[in-house]
Amino acid sequence: MGKYFVSIVFALLAMVILSGCATAEERAARAAERAAKVRTALTERHYIIGIEHMYPMKGSAKSVSPDYSVEVRNDSLFSYLPYIGRAYQIPYGGGKGLNFSERIDSYQESQKKNGQRHIEISVKNDEDTYLYTIDVFDNGSSQIDVQARQRERISYSGDMIFDKK
Repeated sequence: MGKYFVSIVFALLAMVILSGCATAEERAARAAERAAKVRTALTERHYIIGIEHMYPMKGSAKSVSPDYSVEVRNDSLFSYLPYIGRAYQIPYGGGKGLNFSERIDSYQESQKKNGQRHIEISVKNDEDTYLYTIDVFDNGSSQIDVQARQRERISYSGDMIFDKK
C-alpha cells in the first residue's frame, strides 16, 4: 500500500505541475492577444477607454461609475468624464464640463518603454481648449491626464474596452 500511495501522490503532483505550465502558457497567449488588440485599436484610431478612477488636483482619488469613458474614433474625440476641481471661467450653469464630442485638432503618438504608447490629443469646443494626454500599456490599462485652459487639471485611470464597438 505504501508504494501505491506514493505513486498516486506523485501522479497528482505531476498533474498539478503540468496544469500550472499550461495555465502560464494560456496566460501568455491571452496577454499577447490583448497586446495585439491594443496595437490594432491604436493604429486604427478607434478605441474606447472605460474610466474606473479619477484623481482631482485637490482631494483624494475617487472610484467612478463604469459608464464614463473616452473614445477616439478616427478624427473625433468623445469625452464623457466626471469633473471635480476649480473652474476659472465657465458658462452660467457649469457648462459642458468634460462631456462633449469634437473633431481632433492634433493627434500625436509615440512609443515609450515597456510597450507603453504615449498619445497627446488637442481638441477645442465652444467653451474651452483641452489637451488629453493618454498613456496606454500593452494590457490596455490607461492613464489619462486632461488639461484645460479654464479648469484645473484632472487625471483618470481605466482600461481599454474591446466589446463595445
